Amino acid sequence: MSGLSSSKTSRTSSETSPSTAEVNSITLVDDTKSCRQNNDLDEPKPSLSLETDSCTTIADSESSTTLDVQKLSTIRLLLAHFGAALALFLATTDATIVSTSLPTIASDLHATQDQYTWVGVSYMLTQTALQPLYGRISDLVGRKKVLYCSIFIFALGSLLCGAAQTINWLIAARALAGIGGGGIVGAVWVLTAEIVEVQHRAKWSQALSVTWSCSAVAGPLLGGVFSGNDVSVKTTWRWGFYINLPICLFATLVLYFSLRGVESIQPSNASWRTLAKRFDFGGLILFMAGTSCIMVGFSFANEAGWKAVSTLLLICIGFFTLVFGGVYEKYTTREKLFPGAMFTNITSVIILIVTFLHQVTFTSGTFYLALFYQAATGSSPLQAGVKMLPYSLGSSLASMPAAWAIGWWQRKTNDTRGQKWIIAIGLLISTIGFGTLNLLNENAPIYAQVVYPLIAGFGLGMLFHAPYQVLSRALDPKDLASGTSAFFLVRFTGATIGLAVAGMIFFARAEPRWPSEFTENGSLSSIDYSSIGHLEPIELRNQVLHVVSSSIQTVWTVWAPCLALAFLLSFGLRTMSIQSDTVNSKDAGISTSQSTTEKSKIENESQV
Repeated sequence: MSGLSSSKTSRTSSETSPSTAEVNSITLVDDTKSCRQNNDLDEPKPSLSLETDSCTTIADSESSTTLDVQKLSTIRLLLAHFGAALALFLATTDATIVSTSLPTIASDLHATQDQYTWVGVSYMLTQTALQPLYGRISDLVGRKKVLYCSIFIFALGSLLCGAAQTINWLIAARALAGIGGGGIVGAVWVLTAEIVEVQHRAKWSQALSVTWSCSAVAGPLLGGVFSGNDVSVKTTWRWGFYINLPICLFATLVLYFSLRGVESIQPSNASWRTLAKRFDFGGLILFMAGTSCIMVGFSFANEAGWKAVSTLLLICIGFFTLVFGGVYEKYTTREKLFPGAMFTNITSVIILIVTFLHQVTFTSGTFYLALFYQAATGSSPLQAGVKMLPYSLGSSLASMPAAWAIGWWQRKTNDTRGQKWIIAIGLLISTIGFGTLNLLNENAPIYAQVVYPLIAGFGLGMLFHAPYQVLSRALDPKDLASGTSAFFLVRFTGATIGLAVAGMIFFARAEPRWPSEFTENGSLSSIDYSSIGHLEPIELRNQVLHVVSSSIQTVWTVWAPCLALAFLLSFGLRTMSIQSDTVNSKDAGISTSQSTTEKSKIENESQV
């Protein structure tokens, strides 16, 4: 809080009797400028985080907590972060744990082609949809209540997932778990930021962000452990969901006792009436409705065909809903999901496109590499999880050299050329990596199964840091909080759409090419993928293996030019000085009605 006080003093001494609102706005702008300079000039500390640090002091005085006076001991801080890390690990791992177990799940529950994809999509969709709303609600009821309720909803969804008797039951339960998972992701970063003093937040958030790297690696492995027969104890894919229950309980108890007596101060302007009046419910509904219609249309295309009325109608409705949502966002008087300045700034537009395509390729790569290892190479779920390590671990470890390179470049040039070139190099390596994935087929040697995914994963891993850094520099301070929220909404949406589109590509390519002998008793999504390697006669087996591998190759064939397009667009990014933050004080004030959660999430949510 001292930074806020000193900034206020210096500004008021040079201006004549500004109003309280003006002082608060000026204070926030000055702190934004100061912390941006300090944050950009310092070398980023290497970590396994999947994103970068931004500025903690963006949070205004209203988002401070009683912890400014009531300090937590180191033990309580450790316990609070341990409990938060457990909850965050569950929420993030659940998005990828089904990547290796999904073939077994689809076989057990007799999933159709579109249902196969929606087991993963349903979780990501609901996790994405409510992200902008969680921050506002936590301002009203408190961060802890939102986190505890989210953990409960996630645990309930996990219980229903484990007990699912039909594929539709599982999809609905996954959607419920996604609601809780989204709340966990949003609340954890804000809550942990508010219990740590400003000068120590970077190291604590970096330690917590290791959870993301662990979940990226552990998800496919755990899915394989619970779905395969490689372990001595008999397991089933259902335990991949049941295991969440005791961990949720333990994490809740740890958080309860470590945070007992800690309460956030409610912003003076926070009320349910203000939420209903100012929050952009219409924009959120239009955005998610349009996205959902397009994804459902893609799913219907696998069963009904692209010329079917239902397919075309859903895709057209989704497209026009998104267009109408864009028009609505331009004219609405509510607090916009996407600030208008983001679409008049070429750098912001390019960053959103790069981020979207990055998440599209990264998420679909996780799921369809796992499918390739099981269906095309005959690996068990656990073996597939192990083979996924070059891709998942490579993407996690790539953040360290990227951070070092950015820090070195900033000290040398004092501008954002480091971020610009890291983005370009990461996209180039990713393009090459996805191009080499096209060389993987059912007969690929083991070195190819290791090296090619490693190249793709390493390139994608370089892109978790720099885009947000560039975006935060391109936006005015008054748009930074809402711009950050929009950035992560695009990221989550990209992951969701990427998985849905990859499924559409795969099934559309595979369906007409299955041997008739193979489809007599079911379709691709209703068989045990690991059994393909044991099909008889051998001629049928080779045909099926080729269909699987070539259909997955089509996914890589589509994504490689998308990454190449992003690579070309990256050269349009504007180079910005890290020391020039000239802002008109009257124009840069952040709305006092804006969610204090969004402001305080700018540092910690950037780790997501």
